[in-house]
Amino acid sequence: MRTFFSMILLSVIATALYRATLPVWDTYTMPYYTEDIYRGFQSAYDGSQYRKKENAGLIPDETVFSYAAGAYIRGVDPILINSEHTPLGKYLIGLFILFMKNDKFIVLPSAVLVLIGAWIVGWMTLKDKVAALIPVVVLATEPLFLGQIRTAPLLDIIQLPWILFAIAAFLWERRKGTFFITAVMIGLVMATKTIIPGILLIMTFVVSLCLQRKWKHIVQLILWLFISVVIFVASYIRTFMSGYTISDFIGFQKWIFLYQKSKLIFPFSVWRLLLFNQWQAWWGDMRIIAADDWRWTWPVSTLLGLLSFGLLMTKKVSLKEPIALLVLWFAIYSAFLSLGVVSSRFFLPLFPVSYIVGVWTIRWGIQKIWR
Repeated sequence: MRTFFSMILLSVIATALYRATLPVWDTYTMPYYTEDIYRGFQSAYDGSQYRKKENAGLIPDETVFSYAAGAYIRGVDPILINSEHTPLGKYLIGLFILFMKNDKFIVLPSAVLVLIGAWIVGWMTLKDKVAALIPVVVLATEPLFLGQIRTAPLLDIIQLPWILFAIAAFLWERRKGTFFITAVMIGLVMATKTIIPGILLIMTFVVSLCLQRKWKHIVQLILWLFISVVIFVASYIRTFMSGYTISDFIGFQKWIFLYQKSKLIFPFSVWRLLLFNQWQAWWGDMRIIAADDWRWTWPVSTLLGLLSFGLLMTKKVSLKEPIALLVLWFAIYSAFLSLGVVSSRFFLPLFPVSYIVGVWTIRWGIQKIWR
């Protein structure tokens, strides 16, 4: 029976991926990224809102990332183009441009890695291989996730596997107190798109160890984070080759932080989007609009996550259990989102975990009622 149920779940996942990739398969596998295409992206970028203050054209993020990736592999310093995002994700896009002449294919293996990472974390948390497929099915059919496949290349789906692998690595390594793989994954997270999820992961891991009073493990984790810093700094090696110093680099990172700080308006508006599909716009007349990719799973998983946080706070969940770490990530990441305005892309690091937490909470409730 379990085998049959798992086959059904795997079939749903495969069908969802097939239906998402079929319409774009030729575009994502065709070697089309030529010098002329690159020059076209460059022209669009130079005439866009990123270069001009007046009479500027509007270009989407995927165009910016495609151009930046092409520029990076041509030796352009990453602080000169799309500097508000860290460069590793665009270098990875650039690798596919070099070997496949295609800037979009990278989202396909990234999507598969996301689902694998979600299943691994679910397996470690739910302690059941079949049950761990349930949140993966929910994620694989999530419009927000499928939108990352259909619109390419975006950095969110490239960064997300490292976030999930960092959580899995910490759950595995925390018993030994050696955090090498965890530190590597955090470094990749920080270097791929933005350092913020990496910082939030570190906060989650430290809070988890603090609550368990594992002071020695906290020191060891902090020492291992040197590897994360090395990976992050190494992603800017072209910048240092251009003559910039460590002091310049730190100043540049401060500029990125201040740039992101400008989005700290309309605090707590994220909850209206999650629960009621009321998205607070931060442009134009700043009115409330509906998100096209909103689904009923958003409020359900959010409420289940809040319930699980309550169980953790009332000590009905052991801090030693893997689910406690996931609940902490849900709480800390949600608190971060509450600081200002967000777009639905910001939920990608949240949903795989909240779906796992939701499945665990439902199972916990059923077990209590049954008993």
